[in-house]
Amino acid sequence: MSNKIRPKRANHISLLLLITGSLLFSSCIAKNIRGIGCSLSAPLGNDDYVGVTACGTNTYIDHHRLKPSSTVTGKRVLCLEDCRNAALSNNLEIQAAYMEQLSQRLLVDATLAKALPRLVLSGDLKERDNPPYSFSDVLGQEGRHPQPGTGGTGVTNYSTGHERSTWRYFLETRWSPTDAALALYLSRNNRNDARKAHFQRVRVAQKIVGRVDAAFFRVLSLQEAMNSATRLAEIRSKVVRNMENLKASGLASSDDYYRAVEQEAEARLSLSRFRSEMEAQRSILAHAMGLSPDYCVDGGFVLQGTLTRPGAIAALCTLELEAIKNRPEAYVAGLEHINSQNDLKRSIVKCFPKVTGFWRFTRDKDRYLYNKDWKEVGLAVYFDLIDLLSSYRESRALKAARAKTHREIGNVALGITTEVRLAALKYHRSVEDLEVMDRLVQSAQQRLDVARGRASLSDLDRIAVMTTEGDVLKRRIDRMEGLGETNAHLTELQAAMGTNYREALPQ
Repeated sequence: MSNKIRPKRANHISLLLLITGSLLFSSCIAKNIRGIGCSLSAPLGNDDYVGVTACGTNTYIDHHRLKPSSTVTGKRVLCLEDCRNAALSNNLEIQAAYMEQLSQRLLVDATLAKALPRLVLSGDLKERDNPPYSFSDVLGQEGRHPQPGTGGTGVTNYSTGHERSTWRYFLETRWSPTDAALALYLSRNNRNDARKAHFQRVRVAQKIVGRVDAAFFRVLSLQEAMNSATRLAEIRSKVVRNMENLKASGLASSDDYYRAVEQEAEARLSLSRFRSEMEAQRSILAHAMGLSPDYCVDGGFVLQGTLTRPGAIAALCTLELEAIKNRPEAYVAGLEHINSQNDLKRSIVKCFPKVTGFWRFTRDKDRYLYNKDWKEVGLAVYFDLIDLLSSYRESRALKAARAKTHREIGNVALGITTEVRLAALKYHRSVEDLEVMDRLVQSAQQRLDVARGRASLSDLDRIAVMTTEGDVLKRRIDRMEGLGETNAHLTELQAAMGTNYREALPQ
């Protein structure tokens, strides 16, 4: 019997060695091919995070940050709608949020598939260290031990041994209501995660639109103020030159001369500040749109629009309630609370015994078996005391997490209302400042009319008229800047309320 089995055992061992060698050889070849491919086409390895960071940074700066406006909008003169559309379609932060939303959507179906019945086709090869056999070849008496001195039982010799190495194949379908329940709650969480990704993308869009609108109005006001600031600096310089001549002639005092010098320095300082602030706001706007802020024919852009005085807004309590309805963070907090409830239910399901129903078809290749194929239908019950204790402790922790997410809803609501209130107060203050600037412009204009209406226009009177004209121009510049800030604060308030960009709620 051992002579029959040894050659077959040797064949199986040779087969196993051949399969193992083939797998090792193929893995080495694949590794070498991947190494060659990386060295030829992509020299960055999986762990080369420094190279990946540098390569990705250079790529996106070259193809996105330095894009001229003509490649995205087809024009250099941009209105507010052009800036918004360019930001929504070209901003990398929005694109990253959209990819996150897409990945969360795909996970929903992947998790829900875990609740379906499993169909498994498998096979195994077993090797015994001794041949199995029974003590008797008499039908109905297999397995009986021979007793010395007894006879008549038919237990007189050993039966033929089975093969020591044999293949066995299984085709099995199984379904567990426990796994289905766990997969159901997990799929609900994934669906909520997809909704959360949608709301997070909407919030990113709201912030980007608010940033674009605020920078647009600031740049627009600075564009109009730059020309007036240049004229003011020229007027102040002309007044200093005239005052210098009159001081040399003894017709003007030193106080008047140095006062004119200070006003010229202030005008130059304001012009420098306007230029710096305009570059900063253009950079903010260009970053949001993914464009180049440089002053050049291809990459530069000019804004076109009208600055109007904003109207009155609703009461603070109304604005806060409107923000709760439109801010995505409130809905995200609600989804987080629902997810915590689903996690708690999953932990409770884990406390029950795991029940699995199965149907199995088996084929045994043992040539000594008479019935090589058979079918089985059964029910398997699995219970682990350690898993029960672990799930129980986990459920207690998840109850605390559920209470925490319930409080987070109120915390998020308070944060939203505080943000809206601060933005509204900032807007109200800018409106009040604009009203004061209007009165200052009116007062400066009246003084200019008085100075021009004097009968004797001596050198000092003409200088006084020029100085007053500069004062009027300065007040108008301040009002123009204040008008831009008021519009910018209004857009920031709209971004805080979430009314500047909306999308339909996901189902």
